[in-house]
Amino acid sequence: MSAAVVAVPLASALATPSAPVEDEAASSLTAEQVEEGRSLFNSWSCSACHVLTDANGHGHIGPSLDGNTAMDKDFIISRVTNGQGAMPGFGGQMSDEEIDLLASYVMQAKK
Repeated sequence: MSAAVVAVPLASALATPSAPVEDEAASSLTAEQVEEGRSLFNSWSCSACHVLTDANGHGHIGPSLDGNTAMDKDFIISRVTNGQGAMPGFGGQMSDEEIDLLASYVMQAKK
């Protein structure tokens, strides 16, 4: 039994890192999902505050999303849901599914 206890941490230490799941999910959106995400981005006025070329967003209040490697999908979901600073929270106004799709869209479109 002691060999099994040692083997698990050793196997974990030797495991090679894989691509983040959210990046894979974001890059696998269908054309329809991309269009829905773009529509959400524009209908909720995200483009008024954020730069995102794919959605024709040219705002300068919030951070530019284009090429922004500092945020991941979980960060986007949290910020859209809860807001912070000048960013309003949309939790309770948008469904969890809409927020998830919007975050996946932003992750794919910002590259």
